[in-house]
Amino acid sequence: MRCWRFYLRRKFLPYMERELPPRGAKRLEKHLLGCEWCRAIFARLRDGHRMAQQLRHLGLDGTHCPPEFERVKADAREIVTKPHSWARIGENWLYALATPRVVLILTALVLVQLALLVVLNRGVLFGERNAIAVKSSALDLNDFHPLSIREFQSNTRPHIAIEGYVRDVHVDKEEGTLHFRLVEIPHRSVPFVVCEIISPIGMTLPREGSRVRVYGVARYDAQPDRLWHEVNPVLDIALLKR
Repeated sequence: MRCWRFYLRRKFLPYMERELPPRGAKRLEKHLLGCEWCRAIFARLRDGHRMAQQLRHLGLDGTHCPPEFERVKADAREIVTKPHSWARIGENWLYALATPRVVLILTALVLVQLALLVVLNRGVLFGERNAIAVKSSALDLNDFHPLSIREFQSNTRPHIAIEGYVRDVHVDKEEGTLHFRLVEIPHRSVPFVVCEIISPIGMTLPREGSRVRVYGVARYDAQPDRLWHEVNPVLDIALLKR
C-alpha cells in the first residue's frame, strides 16, 4: 500500500549520511520495519547513493574533463539551437488547464487525496498505536554484513549480522523495549555489544546463555552513562545453539 509520509522520506539521505540525531534515526528505522513502500524506495536510494560514492572525483581547476562531459555538453548545445517546440507544447497545455472547469476538477481531486490521507493515517492522527511485528521473511538477510564482536569498533557499515552468547536480558517497561548483551565467550563480560529490540512482538526472544546471530543496525550510543556499541534496532534473531 502506498505510504503518504513524505516528511519521513526526506530524511532518507541524512540517515545514510549519519546526520540524523539518534531519536530521528530510531523513528525512521521503526517506520521502515512496517512500511514495504518506503523500504523499497529506501533500498533504491541506498543503491544510488553507494554508486555515487564510487564515482571518481574531478578537480575544479578545469584542466580535465571526461569524455562523458564533452558528449553531454554537445547534446545540450544541440537542444539550445533547436526550435523550442516542447516549450510551446507546454504553454498550450497550461493554457488549456487554466479554465474554471479544469480547476474545479483538480480541486476535487486534491480533496479526495486529502480524505484518503486522513483515512490511511488515522492511527497517527488520532493517537492509535499498533505494535509492529518484525517478520524475517520481509528482510533480505544477504544485505547484512557479517561481523564479529571484536570488529564492531572499526565497522562503518550500517546493516550487520553478528554472533555471540546472550547475557543480561531485561525489559525496559517505560519504553517497551527489550535489551541484552552479546559476548564472544560465555561467562565473560567483555568484549560485548548491546542489542535492543524495539518491538519484541512477533520475534523469537533469546534465552540467557544461548548463542544467536543478530541482524540489525550498527550504531554507537554516546550517552554519558553508556558509551558502548550496539545493534539498535534488532531486525531479526537466528538461534544457533541453546
